[in-house]
Amino acid sequence: MKKTLAALAALALVPTAAAALDVVAPHPGTVLTTTYYSSGTFHGAVDISGNCNVDPIDLPLLGTRTWNFTIRTTGAVCTGSGSGNHNAVSTTLSDGRVLRLWHFIKTASSYDKTCDRCQLGVVGATGAVTTAQTHIEVDKNGTNLTSWYSGYTVKGEFLDRGEIIGVL
Repeated sequence: MKKTLAALAALALVPTAAAALDVVAPHPGTVLTTTYYSSGTFHGAVDISGNCNVDPIDLPLLGTRTWNFTIRTTGAVCTGSGSGNHNAVSTTLSDGRVLRLWHFIKTASSYDKTCDRCQLGVVGATGAVTTAQTHIEVDKNGTNLTSWYSGYTVKGEFLDRGEIIGVL
């Protein structure tokens, strides 16, 4: 009996991996770009097309999280507003990685908050883009990571709202 209890106690001390977080499509659309642009330049994120100023954007992680917004453009921009003028929202994960979404149009939902799959705005084209889209990236210490979506989604794939596009 003592050996059984000792074995069970030892198992309790074995570290377990953190639970994986599914990253899901915040709205329906086609994957426009992933690791590289068509020019061959590194991108390191997932861009999903959408209907400008129409499609609401849900935050892409399940569970209650704190989201911080940076609003640089307040109008309904559907054709790009220039480099550095994109609206952004981010959440910091426990290991220091940061998940960010860009290019949305500000709505009454676009403010710092703690919530579970709440809306952040509507699909837009704020910043240096030529078409309405949502840019989703994960970085750590300023380096865009690609492993979270590698093997889950590819350029040209159509995604339904809530479909898994990667795992953190």
